Amino acid sequence: MLWNIILFFIGFYILVKGDNLLVDGSSSLARKLNVSSIVIGLVIAGIGTSIPEFAVSFIANLTGKGDIGLGTIIGSNTFNILFILGVSALFFPLTMKKYWVDRDLIWNIVAVLAAALFAFFGDGQISRWEGFLMIAIFSIWLYLVLKNEGREKEEQQEWKIAALPLSIFMILGGLVGVILGGNWVVDGAALMAKELGFSDALIGLTIVGIGTSLPELAVTFVAAYKKRPGLALGNIIGSNVFDFLMVLGVAALAKPVLFPSHLFIDISVTLFATAFLFSSMFMGKRYVLKRWQGFGFVLLYIIYIIFLVGRG
Repeated sequence: MLWNIILFFIGFYILVKGDNLLVDGSSSLARKLNVSSIVIGLVIAGIGTSIPEFAVSFIANLTGKGDIGLGTIIGSNTFNILFILGVSALFFPLTMKKYWVDRDLIWNIVAVLAAALFAFFGDGQISRWEGFLMIAIFSIWLYLVLKNEGREKEEQQEWKIAALPLSIFMILGGLVGVILGGNWVVDGAALMAKELGFSDALIGLTIVGIGTSLPELAVTFVAAYKKRPGLALGNIIGSNVFDFLMVLGVAALAKPVLFPSHLFIDISVTLFATAFLFSSMFMGKRYVLKRWQGFGFVLLYIIYIIFLVGRG
């Protein structure tokens, strides 16, 4: 049991460090190539912080531990919205822009709904062609975001710039770390679940799902503190849309993703959380996620965790 825990945490440490290297190297290379700030922010901050979820979910699906992979995606996204945005708003109320709500929050709902519908009507699995369709939907969202690049330039972030050879080395080293760490996290989580008598889904929804969302927590909380609500929200929404459309889509292309019926409750919770976030923008002062709403989000997440532990 002790070795399983050590394996999990060593793998997780390597996974996070690999992700950090990959993000820093990619952002540095993008700056060298004169890529705009919004492109870097979307791809590196929003999608880059989802690389741990991608590694864990992809490897888990290929190795027949799909419950861990799906649990990681669903658990991470629910944690992102209810806990991360909730805690951020509790300390620093987030003022949004109308087009962020009209475009990105709706697309977040579309991403979760698409995954749920494909799984439900696909007799409990997401097929290869459905995976391809999910990637196509993600590409449409990405195009719409980049199309509006001009009016989003005010939300910029300073990125470290390294020499070109070092940037490439960081990217390659980060990829190795992500793959190796992701494999160890999956193996360690599966062994821990077996030893403790917990289901793979519970481990994925809680320990792995929350753990892989720590990069999003750091980026979003700091962005909220620095009064950069676009980065705070964009990091979460970009991560969520990427998880449900690209991560599941690529995983399904490699191997159809089995979606067990007991996880439909959990993806429904994620769908509710995204819809609740959207509706919160129209309660009281519009387009502001207020402190009392942040408290409500965190409370709902605690209730959900209690439910998960009770379910086992």
